[in-house]
Amino acid sequence: MLNKKELKMFFSNKFMIIILLLAIIFCLNIKNAKSKYIEIFISDTSNLPIHAVENESSIANMIAIVGGKGLKNSQGKSRNYLVKQKDIFVDSELNFYLLPNYSKKEDANYHLRISNKRMQRILALVDAIKVRNNKPIFIVGFSRGSVDAGSFGKKYSDRINGIVLASGIYTNESKRAETYSMEIIIGNHIKTPTLVAHHSDDLCHVTPFSYAESFYHKLNAPSKKLISYSGGSATGRACGPLNHHGFEGIEEVVARDISAWIISQVEGS
Repeated sequence: MLNKKELKMFFSNKFMIIILLLAIIFCLNIKNAKSKYIEIFISDTSNLPIHAVENESSIANMIAIVGGKGLKNSQGKSRNYLVKQKDIFVDSELNFYLLPNYSKKEDANYHLRISNKRMQRILALVDAIKVRNNKPIFIVGFSRGSVDAGSFGKKYSDRINGIVLASGIYTNESKRAETYSMEIIIGNHIKTPTLVAHHSDDLCHVTPFSYAESFYHKLNAPSKKLISYSGGSATGRACGPLNHHGFEGIEEVVARDISAWIISQVEGS
């Protein structure tokens, strides 16, 4: 049995813990309340809405470009890694803009992703973001989206502040992808800061880690970084989201690392 003094201390400590938890919840709610989930319509970019999350306290902007056939719906729904980790990027003080295809019928094949019309669509989004705020802009391309990010970073390095190649396309023997590797699109030199994020056990046939590592070491850029990963899970197909290619099991860790690199570029500039 507790005496009166011990009971008083028990309930006092319990009360303080409750107050602390409520304060944490309140702060999280305030932070989430400041984030605005919006749809932006830019005719030069797409007939589909650009789904975005903006926050006045954000440090930088990120344009997320998914892989596969691209984003083909008006709801902004996707199983792609970047879309699933949207809240992590936002919580890391980044504005998030999701690039859609031009229409529901359009497939974002490799050839389209390096085309001038695709570059002009991305440029229109970049220009629209600059009107909305004056914060640095980074393009984050996942898997086939690295083709867009690499192409745009190579051609319009003066319009953005950096690119992220996550599970990117590198030297491979695929008939569809062999001419769209970062070694060919970017080569050994780019004028914008570059992050390479890749799983060391990526089994997708167009995203081999050994070539990602080789590309990084040969690359000449204003600043560059390679973050390699191990561990996680591989429960789905090799080139799908539920595998090392999609950072299964370590998704949040990778998203926070990408966010931290972007913020480091802003704070170091």
